[in-house]
Amino acid sequence: MSSERMQAAIKELQETMVVMAHIEKKQTEHIRDLLEFRVQSEKFRTRIEENLAKITNKLNGLIGYVAGQGPSNPKT
Repeated sequence: MSSERMQAAIKELQETMVVMAHIEKKQTEHIRDLLEFRVQSEKFRTRIEENLAKITNKLNGLIGYVAGQGPSNPKT
């Protein structure tokens, strides 16, 4: 292999490594973004579940009150 071919091969490998490093950086950023999205989604889901539990409790209390089974006037 001639010196010129060797230099061309080295240059091509260097350029390929630069491209690969850029791709790896972009993938790392994307994975970081996906993980952050998952954390935020989990927090949002937890908040929704807590709110639904509160609403359910209030609704059950209202149903009980309307049915005359409220905490201050329980049916026996």
